[in-house]
Amino acid sequence: MKDNDSAVREDGAKPARITAKRAGWIALNVVLPAWEVTSVARHAGRNVSRLWQRLREVTAGRGGGDYRPADWSQAVADSGMAPARLARNFSVSRWIWWGLMWLTGLPAAGFLLMLMAAGSSVSGTGWLRVGCVVMVLLLLAATGFVQALKASYRLWQLTQKRVSASENGSFQAYLQETRWCRQVLSGGLL
Repeated sequence: MKDNDSAVREDGAKPARITAKRAGWIALNVVLPAWEVTSVARHAGRNVSRLWQRLREVTAGRGGGDYRPADWSQAVADSGMAPARLARNFSVSRWIWWGLMWLTGLPAAGFLLMLMAAGSSVSGTGWLRVGCVVMVLLLLAATGFVQALKASYRLWQLTQKRVSASENGSFQAYLQETRWCRQVLSGGLL
């Protein structure tokens, strides 16, 4: 051993030394992540700007209310599918989204109940971790609910043969005339 390696101050603590190796290690830990972040941002920035430009080109001239068919038959003709095929597609879509809603909503509710039952025996980080998982699951369940609602609305329009405002086929009419929440939660069985 060298004398300066085992040198101890009078109070028992070793003197703090910054060696070249340690300085290099600190520099690498600061410079490399910063360099990687800038290169990722540079490449991702280009791709995001290209994607944004493509989205603007694709959606140019298409507003939310641009397409308004005169009646149900025109809307079905514009879809290019037979009404039976449209009904089947909407039903399958509704079942897929209904499944996602329940497959993510039930575990989220279970985790939340277990977390509340555990109460104070769960640490703060445990609450945070389970809370994040529950939040993600609830967001997926909400997405499934909204998409199943959309498919149910389209099925209602198809079966009622009402699409345009003159036929009273709006979303507000659907909400007023049906038990939409029960219909979505049951997958159309009730």
